[in-house]
Amino acid sequence: MPSAVCRALIAALCLPLALFFAFVGWNKAFASLEDLARYGSWTIHLPEALGRIVGWSEIFCAIGLLAGLTLRGRRAALIAALVLVANQLIAALIHARQGETAALPQNGVLIV
Repeated sequence: MPSAVCRALIAALCLPLALFFAFVGWNKAFASLEDLARYGSWTIHLPEALGRIVGWSEIFCAIGLLAGLTLRGRRAALIAALVLVANQLIAALIHARQGETAALPQNGVLIV
């Protein structure tokens, strides 16, 4: 069983990441394509339906990260974290391919 310090560190990482991915996922799932383009969403370079699916997956992964705050939810949180790392790797590749190098530091921070 992890110590209280370890649980606090997990919460300190899970909560902001979950909020971030819930926010960006919501935008990718529901914002207009014009808004997504204005804010530099990498999903604008995908077919619209696929970009919306990415948004929903980020929302579900955010919920999975929150599951990491419980003992039973650690496996779900691990899977969600791995999916989000893959998401950010793909995002970085798309940003790089489109010449949007200003977005790459954010992808790097989120991967770490």
